[in-house]
Amino acid sequence: MSLVDYGSSSEEDENEIQGYLYKDRERPPDNPDRHQGRIRARAHVDGSWPVHVYLEVKLSHELFDIVSALTKTARSIAPSTVSMLQSVVSLKNKNDAPVEAESAEDATELHISLTRPIYLQELHLGHFASDVRDIFKSRKLFNINFCGVQSFSNDDQTRSFLSLRVGAGHAQLESLVAEMDVIAQRYSQPKFYTDPQFHASFAWALGGGVLNSEVVESMSELDGELGHDLRHSSIVVKKVSWKIGQKTGSVELSVQ
Repeated sequence: MSLVDYGSSSEEDENEIQGYLYKDRERPPDNPDRHQGRIRARAHVDGSWPVHVYLEVKLSHELFDIVSALTKTARSIAPSTVSMLQSVVSLKNKNDAPVEAESAEDATELHISLTRPIYLQELHLGHFASDVRDIFKSRKLFNINFCGVQSFSNDDQTRSFLSLRVGAGHAQLESLVAEMDVIAQRYSQPKFYTDPQFHASFAWALGGGVLNSEVVESMSELDGELGHDLRHSSIVVKKVSWKIGQKTGSVELSVQ
């Protein structure tokens, strides 16, 4: 018997995982021009794959307009601010840098993280996907909304972010994270942050202190109708998603 029980992965997950990995088992080199100056935070290690579990947030027209206005305000103080709402059409050309979305229909989703950045060995990827699918497939749909804007920096202080802070739905997210912590520790990966502040980042800049509380305090729009509309916009969480390497998977939440 093995020292650690990783469960059994389904044939579906095993076949799906094959699509997660580059066919030639080599990853393309970093291209800072395509990624607005970003570089890999952790050096590539053969056989180790980055994994992220999260919720997708597809913005309504109203929320898209709110986020666009807030990003514009941030740029008045920090001109290097980059929107995370990228054009889906522009992403289809992998040789060009992505373009900022001009409409809600063409915008990529925002993400609410349920794990820290974690790294798994290739032989564990199928088991991990099966574990996530099994633990959440009976979970019910739920709603969230956002209650304001907050600034964050990543762990190594190379980037800072502006994020929509989750209000309603916080308890349900804590429950999802508790389940994910169990799975993460099963693979000797770290648990999520203590006292989590759930959020969906919508803009970033290079440098840990560039997008800070001063930028947030400058957003006077939040004191008026825009802030009211933000707090009263509800989003239905329909699935839990994960990204392994460059490929994604998901499990739909139950409607009953």
